Amino acid sequence: MTVRDIAQFMVDRIREDGTWYQYEAVQEIEERFGPEWVYINDNGNPAISKKVTAEFRKLHGGTIEWERGERAWYAPTR
Repeated sequence: MTVRDIAQFMVDRIREDGTWYQYEAVQEIEERFGPEWVYINDNGNPAISKKVTAEFRKLHGGTIEWERGERAWYAPTR
C-alpha cells in the first residue's frame, strides 16, 4: 500500500459520504492499512500520517474542505 493509495481512499470516501470525521478516518485507516499510517499528534489526538495528508491535499485540489470545529472533512455540494 502506498501513500497515494491511502490518500485516494480518503478522497473517494469523503466524496461518496459527503462528510468524514477525523476520529473515524484515523480508525478506519489504521484498520484497513495498518498502524504505521497513524500517530498521536502533539495535542494527544490520533492523527493520519503527514505524508498521507499531504498527498490527500494534492489529490483533492481544494475540492474537499476541513471543518476545524467539527474536526471533519466534507465535500461541499456544488
